[in-house]
Amino acid sequence: MFNSFSRSYELVRHSWAVLRQDREIMIFPVLSGLASLVVAASFIVPVILFGMHHPTGTPAPGQPQPGFHIQDAWYVYSFIFYVVSYFITIFFNVGVMHCAAIRMDGGDPTVADGFKGAFAHIGSIFAWSLVSATVGMILRMIEERSGLVGKIASSIAGVAWSLLTYFAVPVMIFEGAGVGQAITRSGQLFKKTWGEAVVGESGIGLFFGLLGMIGLLPIFAAIYLASQGSIGIAAAVVVGAVVLCYWIALAVVSAALQGVFHVALYRYAATGQIAAGYSEDLIAGQWHPKA
Repeated sequence: MFNSFSRSYELVRHSWAVLRQDREIMIFPVLSGLASLVVAASFIVPVILFGMHHPTGTPAPGQPQPGFHIQDAWYVYSFIFYVVSYFITIFFNVGVMHCAAIRMDGGDPTVADGFKGAFAHIGSIFAWSLVSATVGMILRMIEERSGLVGKIASSIAGVAWSLLTYFAVPVMIFEGAGVGQAITRSGQLFKKTWGEAVVGESGIGLFFGLLGMIGLLPIFAAIYLASQGSIGIAAAVVVGAVVLCYWIALAVVSAALQGVFHVALYRYAATGQIAAGYSEDLIAGQWHPKA
């Protein structure tokens, strides 16, 4: 466990060494989160209003059956939501990746460079959003219609798909590949560096997960002190708000670091070169490429 945490810390430290030179690119995860909240609200509110005015249920005997299937309409609605959500996430991730690539090439990226790179590949981003949404909906339907076996199969297939397409977005934006070529190329690159990819992503997640758990301590303390009358409810709410801001900051930094690491690992997988800001021992020394 200690070795795992140590590697996780080193990955975070080296990724931060790259990111701290261009802290402004952390605006991309912030904008991604805000846009996702707006989209979620725009899809959820109509569903709530529809449910209030059209309560679901089986029609009473003698009443006409509905002219369309609510479940089918819901799948279509969900698919559109998936497409938009994926598009937002991928678009801003591409912004981070472009800035990271410029920095690793010795340049000095700006937020405008990130947006320029993302808009330059907006067609590819939309195409990949459609593919991701389609796969997501298929897995969801399998999970909902096949019971426990379907849930297990869907989970396994979801993990396999995530691993297979780990490098798909970088391949599309840095190599100009189409969707089919990106999936094939991503699978080839992942086979070469599966250890680095899995350990890197899970390591960064582990590190920030532990930092996030630290935020629970002041919340528990505030709840206890409020129950004992040592502090007021308002003070406890303030503590909760501060911890919420702390968690948001962690999420933003974590997303940006994962984008930076993703580009560094893609370059290593595609060219065998260690990106500037990373040590050879960290990426290539501990987890050797697989034949």
